Amino acid sequence: MNIVVCLKAVPTNVKDPVPKSDGAGILTEGDCFMNASDDYALEQALLLKKDFGTRVTAVTVGSVRSQDILHVSLAKGADEAIRVDADEFDPNIVSFILSRALRDLSYDLILTGVESSDGMSSQVGISLGAQLGLPYVYAVTKMAFGNGEDRLLVTRELGGGRYQTLEVDKPALLCVQSGIAPLTYTPPVKLIHARRKGVPSRSLSDLGITGEELARRRKTKVIEIKPLEKNSSTQWLSGNPEQLARVIIDKISKAL
Repeated sequence: MNIVVCLKAVPTNVKDPVPKSDGAGILTEGDCFMNASDDYALEQALLLKKDFGTRVTAVTVGSVRSQDILHVSLAKGADEAIRVDADEFDPNIVSFILSRALRDLSYDLILTGVESSDGMSSQVGISLGAQLGLPYVYAVTKMAFGNGEDRLLVTRELGGGRYQTLEVDKPALLCVQSGIAPLTYTPPVKLIHARRKGVPSRSLSDLGITGEELARRRKTKVIEIKPLEKNSSTQWLSGNPEQLARVIIDKISKAL
């Protein structure tokens, strides 16, 4: 069985972030680390590798700054790592690029985290599954093989202490909930060896993606970044769902 894990590098200790001139993302400086939610997806893949001898491939969409998270994945036990050279923030664009990158790979299972700590949109995994035409399940807390190796038995969190168990045909995409597996320590020696290995990089042109195509698909534009305003006051809203929706939208519009 082949497993692909989609990872994201997120910036650490960000100070004074500013939007890109075209609004396509956010400019930050400094180091990046593996998104915590994706780290759990990687650990789950490595557990399946340990139990069933699967092959694990780590994939990320990012600039050279994101390269180190692939070295970390190799040090932890991934068999292969691939970086798509693109610096994108829009989850719709990221999922589209991933769908193009994964069409050349052999996989039985794709694992992602549930959200990124910078965008927190929870959209990439679901959008990727839809674009690949795969069955996908969000917030997976447990997985096992169902009746035969062509099916997976997965449990997902519904919220409010409720869970649902589903049987899913492979290939499938699972958005893994944080805490599904314990995070492991990466020995520095293994990380040093991993950093000596070359990580293949693919450009957007290699994937047959043009700038015009991305522009047509882009749905998010970063206009301004404001510091968090602390406010201890609380306002209770009343009304039916439609009335509440109109009030909330009006308040958001006035705050922009």
